[in-house]
Amino acid sequence: MLMGGWNREQAVVFLCATSIRAQGMDQEEILRHELIHVIQDLHQGALLPEPLLSILARETIPSGEVMMVIASGDDTNQELECRLLTRMLSTPVVARWLTESAAKNRQAVVIPVALVPKNP
Repeated sequence: MLMGGWNREQAVVFLCATSIRAQGMDQEEILRHELIHVIQDLHQGALLPEPLLSILARETIPSGEVMMVIASGDDTNQELECRLLTRMLSTPVVARWLTESAAKNRQAVVIPVALVPKNP
């Protein structure tokens, strides 16, 4: 079930409020996760080097969740890295990192966040 996403072409982070509520998730956590994907795009590469990513993933993310990420067909390392950082960092830290990453890349970052209710 899709909770949110980052649309690179439109520079929009979206949250699916209905899905988030249905799964009992926290909107701030989902937003933090999507903003980390924005940071990954700005850096155009891994934020956590190997073997650190693998070690942290084994120690932090439940194996069922890892298998779900692998089965999704997404970039496995990028998604696992994002999930790890979402768990490890607070929202203010992610916001500051995003701001500093954008400045370093000389890009303005204005990310509209759309709360998108899922169609019934």
